[in-house]
Amino acid sequence: MRGVRIGLLTGAAFAGIVALAASPRHQAPAISQIATTTQVIQVTGDKYAFTPSEIHVRKGTRVEFTLHCVDKEHGVKFDVYPEGAKKKGPPRLQFEGKPETGKVGKGKDGSVTFVAVEPGTYEFKCSVFCGFGHGRMKGKLIVEE
Repeated sequence: MRGVRIGLLTGAAFAGIVALAASPRHQAPAISQIATTTQVIQVTGDKYAFTPSEIHVRKGTRVEFTLHCVDKEHGVKFDVYPEGAKKKGPPRLQFEGKPETGKVGKGKDGSVTFVAVEPGTYEFKCSVFCGFGHGRMKGKLIVEE
């Protein structure tokens, strides 16, 4: 009788493993399923700085982030994991498309849209080399509960 139970448990465990293997491992919910509100954030890129450089949003918010470049070509790229987090599993910021604006010319606007899934502090920085102060052109997105 004991051998039969072990066989049944092994079969059940095998069925569970097959079910896990058949489904995507790190599939995150669709943005439309988790976002409750949309917050439009307008940021200016000028002389090696983002203004504002610190942005606060609530967890679950759909964010439309627009970058307006004043002095020259810039771009913005987000780290999709909060500071101090292991960079494994699904991103904690879920983007509709790429997590960056690409090149945004002087006097132009570029935007990215994402949902802030998990609380934490996320860095964003200029993604286009813009001169000697390029490395200082950073900002923080703070996602609160």
